[in-house]
Amino acid sequence: LIYAQDANNIQQVFSSEKLPTLWRALPALERLLSAWEKKKDDPHYALYAEALEAGIAKILKYYLMLDSKPAFVLALRKFVF
Repeated sequence: LIYAQDANNIQQVFSSEKLPTLWRALPALERLLSAWEKKKDDPHYALYAEALEAGIAKILKYYLMLDSKPAFVLALRKFVF
């Protein structure tokens, strides 16, 4: 699947054995949302539009929850340079 490649690339952002990665969540989700929103409106990906819309809705659900999570806010303050 074409759009699965985007998700796989973003998943690699969270892969680290030695460094914390929670602070990377918001930028990674934003990149994935942008990529899928562009593809959803592109006629080349019309076959996948419904799946992309469902994926976008699921990502937005969790993206919007990050504002109220103290662990995420703490991770941003502690690890962003």
